[in-house]
Amino acid sequence: MIKCLKKHTALATCLLLSLVISTQTQGANNQATPQLVLGVQTFQDKSKTLNEWTPIVAHLNQQLHSVQLDLQVYFLDELNTAVRDKKVDLIFSNPQAYINLAVTQGLSSPLASLMTLVDHQPIRVFGGVIATRSDYDHINDYKDIRRRIIAAPSIDGFGGYLMQKRELQNHGIQIYPFQVLTTGSQDLAISALLDGQAEIAFVRTGVLESLTKDGRIQKGQIKVLGQKDAPNFPLALSTQLYPEWPLSALDHVDMFHASEITGAFLGIPYGHPVLEAANLYGFSIPTDYEQIRQLMMELNVPPYEKTNTILLNSFINQHRMAVHVGLVAMVLFIIMLGVILFFNYRLKRSNEQLIERDEDLRIAAVAFETQKAVVITDKFEQIIRVNYAFSEITGFSNDEVMGQTPGILRSRKHNQNFYAKIWPKILADGSWQGEICNRRKNGELYPTFQVINAIKNDQNEITHFLFAFNDISEQKRNERNIYEMAFYDPLTGLANRRLLENHITKALAAAERHHHYCALMFIDLDHFKNLNDSLGHNFGDELLKRVAARLERCVRKEDIVARPGGDEFIILMENLSTDESEAANQALAIANKIIEQCNRAYTLSGNRYTITASLGIHLFSSGDHTSIELMKRSDLAMYQAKEQGRNSVRFFDPDMEKKVENRSQLEHDLRQAIDNREFLLFYQKKVNAQEELQGYEALIRWPHPEKNMISPADFIPVAEETGLIIPIGDWVLEQACQTLQQFQQNKDTQHLNLSVNVSVKQFRQADFVPKIIAKINHYNIDSSKLELEITESMLMDNLEDTVTKMKELKTIGLAFSLDDFGTGYSSLSYLKNLPLSTLKVDKSFVRDMLIDKEDAAIVETIIALAKTLKLQVIAEGVEQIEQVDTLKKLGCDLFQGFLYSKPQPLE
Repeated sequence: MIKCLKKHTALATCLLLSLVISTQTQGANNQATPQLVLGVQTFQDKSKTLNEWTPIVAHLNQQLHSVQLDLQVYFLDELNTAVRDKKVDLIFSNPQAYINLAVTQGLSSPLASLMTLVDHQPIRVFGGVIATRSDYDHINDYKDIRRRIIAAPSIDGFGGYLMQKRELQNHGIQIYPFQVLTTGSQDLAISALLDGQAEIAFVRTGVLESLTKDGRIQKGQIKVLGQKDAPNFPLALSTQLYPEWPLSALDHVDMFHASEITGAFLGIPYGHPVLEAANLYGFSIPTDYEQIRQLMMELNVPPYEKTNTILLNSFINQHRMAVHVGLVAMVLFIIMLGVILFFNYRLKRSNEQLIERDEDLRIAAVAFETQKAVVITDKFEQIIRVNYAFSEITGFSNDEVMGQTPGILRSRKHNQNFYAKIWPKILADGSWQGEICNRRKNGELYPTFQVINAIKNDQNEITHFLFAFNDISEQKRNERNIYEMAFYDPLTGLANRRLLENHITKALAAAERHHHYCALMFIDLDHFKNLNDSLGHNFGDELLKRVAARLERCVRKEDIVARPGGDEFIILMENLSTDESEAANQALAIANKIIEQCNRAYTLSGNRYTITASLGIHLFSSGDHTSIELMKRSDLAMYQAKEQGRNSVRFFDPDMEKKVENRSQLEHDLRQAIDNREFLLFYQKKVNAQEELQGYEALIRWPHPEKNMISPADFIPVAEETGLIIPIGDWVLEQACQTLQQFQQNKDTQHLNLSVNVSVKQFRQADFVPKIIAKINHYNIDSSKLELEITESMLMDNLEDTVTKMKELKTIGLAFSLDDFGTGYSSLSYLKNLPLSTLKVDKSFVRDMLIDKEDAAIVETIIALAKTLKLQVIAEGVEQIEQVDTLKKLGCDLFQGFLYSKPQPLE
């Protein structure tokens, strides 16, 4: 009996020693894994934050295999120091701290955003609250805050001061430093309000609800000023909402590690127990933090102001000697403190080493029951022990695998050469690690990350092998999801722009080597917006998926079909002929097939819908062009197809690119012309039937300093498209008012009126009417002498707004003329409702009225219509006396054209 006990005792001792050696060896391997420090900012007790985040970091470390995280908790000042000294690698901080550190220390863009949990509802934003006591009847609105004492945690806190300050500034309320009572915490700010030390309190969203829940304030005791109703936001709110805390990395962190850690954070399931324990919901892809940066810049908050730096430098320069003495004393103190701590550490470490020796066996036993599957074999690879996690992962019980080899798990996904390369490394180096596909008892395959260690005795002989692995199926799924999010369109499953650019770059290199042609085809659906507007975006999305499927059926297997966005598709065709003409025919054949397929009707929710497509193709084989330039050229060809009637195919022509470049240069010159005031106003006479001068029309001219006079027909469309017509139009109105002021100062010209053209975009400006009134009052002119010429196209868009503005200006005497009447969608329905004074007959009708009966009839009809509506008629483009005679007989009132004068500067 005693011999038997001794035998079992010896066997247990050997087993425990093997586990110790295994643990030490695994520890050595773990030390090779990079350790990155995650710094988490806190405003509360550090130990509480540490307790909340430790399970989260532990969960993350279980998902990571190329890097491990070490958790550190910091107050804000400590976090700033840690980032500056590179003692942390990644940080979770409040948005204001993130922006400050990103500017001063260089942080990455946000990797993920925090989502908190409020009343079982996830939110990823927060805001500020402006509160007062419910019994303060004299404070009910923002305007009542002026000169009141405000309790706030600090004057530089984001949720407890800066948000509220900006909100009040937006309402014209200025906060002064003498008004603010700083309390140091959110809770104390509310206490100061209730105690009567302040009349207003600034706090972060959620504070009032938390205090009420804890019974520290009574429901109805506090009222919120300017309360906003934010959808899906369950807390009281007075300000704009801003994104919650971001995760970011310092610039020295390896991109691969940052990507893996980001994936691990995003991969934590929402509502996971480690998150609920910290009152969190989860982590999402990062939101836009630019609005926070704008707020800090607007409020002149560090790092976007230099006042404190200047004061500090001034103080140091004035007290340089005292500062130096203080620094030397501080250094000496730190050295003495370090010496004391060092000796204290040595004493403490000696005591710990004695304790560690007694704990080694216990730790080895606990470590064996880890979440990783652990298998121990003898030197012949026969299994002698497995842990509980092994059975959970593989489905095999302990009894089923005893005496077997780990080969029982082989999936046959790897050949013999794969395993033949592993064992030489284990025998030579003592360990191996990597990914292996295993098979469960039920036959299911699953990926693992496996570590194999050889355990040796004192004579360096192998006595056991230790296999440790974990199931990385979820990690692989997350990696695959992240990859698909990064490189594929979520709606159609096609490649996105990023993946397409990678393929184009590779295609360029291959074409350069093999001298074959490639083609880039840009496809845009014609009038797709009409579908979205009429049937809704759900129908539009369904159509895009149908089109994507048809495109994939039209191309070859090796071709790439991508959707960069909207209703645009791009196809990359490689390995076309080495002959350009033959390659073009190959691409055209596929393009015609696509046109034919797209023209076939689609059935959407029981309704048939037909849509066409415009295609642009660019052939390339080599050159210095980038993928962006190639896509731009195929895009230009597509627009050429649209301009030539749509539902067609066009190849790229270099003249297109030249046209776009000229247009871009014209826009650049136009912006400079506005800055340099290069424009002039020319004036064309308007006379009555007795050829008496009645007024002028002001017409803009552009004498380009290098290209001579540029026609308005060339630059006005560009100005309209880019919005530059607004500053140009303001300048024309300014000059016209100055001219009218000069007319009124001379009795011979006091009777003259002046008309100016107004664009649609000018008229749509919210301040258009006040701007006109301000100019009239500034120059003190007779408003009845100013006439605004509008076009029919202006009346087709938002007629109600147009009529309102015209009537408002009509009340102060302004006259309106409808320009180019008859060339658009003329309608009596709007003519009778508009406060017009004049109809202007377009010069295209006047020019041919003597030789074209249809034009003559149109002119006669317009004049008759004007007389019926009691409107004055002016004919433009008059160049012949015969035209004047005919127009007089028809009852035309005024005449304008080269017969009387060309547009020219006033004498």
